[in-house]
Amino acid sequence: MAFNRTHLILLSILAKLDANSAGKAVTIQYINNYCPIGKSYTTLLRAIQFLNKNQLIQQGVKDGQFNTYFITTLGIKKLKEML
Repeated sequence: MAFNRTHLILLSILAKLDANSAGKAVTIQYINNYCPIGKSYTTLLRAIQFLNKNQLIQQGVKDGQFNTYFITTLGIKKLKEML
């Protein structure tokens, strides 16, 4: 899977929310509230898994039963390249 617009939007949202550490990480549901275009939970989950696999985001501390995610330094660098 190649880098696409959904990946760019996710990185932008995480950067905008200042989710750059495990303690500031946010859930997929929280991210979806800021998503400018309607995306399903499954689409966001697949995009997050791709970004996580490529070390552009990482999993943070759990929020109850939900996983949280934050942008890494590599993710910030990739976002700046794309913008």
